[in-house]
Amino acid sequence: PWVVVPPTRAMRQLLSRLGAVGVVAASSMDCGEDVSLCGVLTLESGLGSGAYEHDLPCVHGLWPETSPYGTSKCLEPSESTSDPTTVYTCYEASGGDDGEIISFEVHEFEKHGECAGISDQADYFSQVCGMAADPIAIMTSVREDGGDLDAMNSAVAASGYEVFSVDEENGQLLLSACATPERQWTLSAVADFPDSCGGWSDDDDAAAASCVPNTHGPPCASDDECASVTDCVRCANSGYCTDVPLDGTDAAPA
Repeated sequence: PWVVVPPTRAMRQLLSRLGAVGVVAASSMDCGEDVSLCGVLTLESGLGSGAYEHDLPCVHGLWPETSPYGTSKCLEPSESTSDPTTVYTCYEASGGDDGEIISFEVHEFEKHGECAGISDQADYFSQVCGMAADPIAIMTSVREDGGDLDAMNSAVAASGYEVFSVDEENGQLLLSACATPERQWTLSAVADFPDSCGGWSDDDDAAAASCVPNTHGPPCASDDECASVTDCVRCANSGYCTDVPLDGTDAAPA
């Protein structure tokens, strides 16, 4: 007989990224002139259902808006791709035990952090938690006053943060963000990306033009797009070029 398996948090996230579970999406994000990295800082209100229901707002993750979501490049970590092994403070309110939270952090880092141009997982989560602190405090205050997602959206926007899109089904706000050539992420309106994060040169993002073990290569839609990229052999199901062949038996799935 068929067994219906409830979607995991990672599955819910993927569906929401594809616009399948109630995301009120803006248009594709354009990083703008001389900006190589841009994306969204996704914050959970705690007012969703299942894995998205918890007592207080918390962070979901920082997602570079690579193709097809936007024009951001995928820049690999400069020092290490090792996974997180500790619970970061901005994830504590998400519920679950330490092992479950760390497992979700690993998912976020492998899926998004490895394209964020940071030095390692500690840098990624430090920047994520730093950017999220004020918006999360605003959302928490609204929630404690009995406000809903719309009220959180209004309060965050009134405080000067651009809400790029709203995931109504899962109760999430996606805030616009970009990274400077020094690879420091900051919350900024899309129209202000060139002023906030401009000045990238070819040398700043050269790392994106190759494949290395255990790291996403450049974003892709077909194997042909990876054929001319150094050390890449195909376009993986993740949507990024990889050095792992389909018949590789000694490597983790891409």
